[in-house]
Amino acid sequence: MTFADVVSNSGDSVLESYIYAEGRLLLVLVLGENDQKVALSLPTDHLAFAGAALANKEGSCRTCFLAIEDLSLVLSVENGVYVPAPGFGKLMQQTRANYHLAYGKKAAEWTHLLSLVGYGRLISCLVADVAAIYITEVAA
Repeated sequence: MTFADVVSNSGDSVLESYIYAEGRLLLVLVLGENDQKVALSLPTDHLAFAGAALANKEGSCRTCFLAIEDLSLVLSVENGVYVPAPGFGKLMQQTRANYHLAYGKKAAEWTHLLSLVGYGRLISCLVADVAAIYITEVAA
C-alpha cells in the first residue's frame, strides 16, 4: 500500500494511537474505507497536537482523514523562508490550519504539511520529503 492509497482511503478513519520519539512520528490508523489498520512513520521535528481532543479515547473524537498540503501553494516565501500572511484575519486562518509551523523555515527544506483532520486538526507536522513517509499494514 502506498502513501497515496492511504490518503485516498483515509476518509472516516480512526486514529488508534500516536507516538513521537527520537524525531519520528508514528501514527496508527484504522482506515474508514476498508477497516484496514496501517502505521505511518515519518521523520519530523515540527508538530502540533490538539491535546484535549486526543486525550478523549472515544472513536468519534478521533475520527479523521489524512490531508497533505504543498506549503508553496498556501504560504508566501521571502528570502527562501515561509512568512505569515499580512493581515490579522488571514494570519488567524493560517494559524488554525497549523501553517504557523512553517513560519521562518526554509521552503526548500520543508515542503509539505501533513495533518489528521477531524473536528479540527488533531495532529499536524511538517514534512521534508513525502517519499520518506513509510506505510506498513498492521495485523488486526
